[in-house]
Amino acid sequence: MSSVDPKGTTPGLSSKTTKEPEPINMKCRNENGNCDNMSAVLIQIPGQDRHRMYRCTKCSHTWGINVGGSVNL
Repeated sequence: MSSVDPKGTTPGLSSKTTKEPEPINMKCRNENGNCDNMSAVLIQIPGQDRHRMYRCTKCSHTWGINVGGSVNL
């Protein structure tokens, strides 16, 4: 089985499929909707290394978590 474009519009291999982000085990933080889901996906934001965004796979609620930074001892 080859992966050549059957219509012949693209030279070489057929178009790439978009990869879905894998869900991770994290409780949804939607307090108003009373969502009890335990899976979320990480939303990649270019240039934001110290802030991570997550989206619930059931109710699509999004929330952010700050990571990294300085620590005062």
